[in-house]
Amino acid sequence: MNEGRGAWTGNLARVLSVVFHPLFVPLYGLLIIYSSPTLLSFIPFEMKRIIFILVSANNVILPLSVAAILYSRGAISTFNARDRNERVLLLTFALMMYTVTAVLLMKTPVPNLFKAYFVSIAVVTLVTLVITAFYRLSLHAAGIGGLLSLVAFMILLYNISSAWQLIIVLLLGGAVMSARIYLDDHKPSEVWSGLFIGAGVMSAALYLLLK
Repeated sequence: MNEGRGAWTGNLARVLSVVFHPLFVPLYGLLIIYSSPTLLSFIPFEMKRIIFILVSANNVILPLSVAAILYSRGAISTFNARDRNERVLLLTFALMMYTVTAVLLMKTPVPNLFKAYFVSIAVVTLVTLVITAFYRLSLHAAGIGGLLSLVAFMILLYNISSAWQLIIVLLLGGAVMSARIYLDDHKPSEVWSGLFIGAGVMSAALYLLLK
């Protein structure tokens, strides 16, 4: 019985780790912005679609394709990039693509929050890349921290009631962080440091860009 529960818990932890992989976090951030009770939720559907396609292509499909090529050639051992050099390699490419997305959005007539959000993601990626050179923090937790900061910032900036979004991100974030520890991919200190760094850098970047 205990073995069955352990297997079920392990499978759930792995599913959470995949579904909330850092690569997918920008898309979840977009969905949060789209669904928030602000004027941003009423922007034309075509604009929403273009932004979604841009982010999906630049920050999900291309990085996954590059990771698959590197994996097939033995440059990385897993898609989770447990080795420090592998992490630096993948984070460097991710930083390049986030920068491309941010630059394209800066040249596009979209609301400032979208521009600030992706510039902030690039900044968070840069900071985590630098830290990764000497410390292995949880990138999953950093992504969750960024989402928490986005929701909190929107509540303060637009004076809206989005407690349900904050609660959902908190609950899912707690589950993902617990999953990373349960799978022995990270120590608790690495998870918490990732959360606080992701939240802190994202908050500072959004504040500076939108003040």
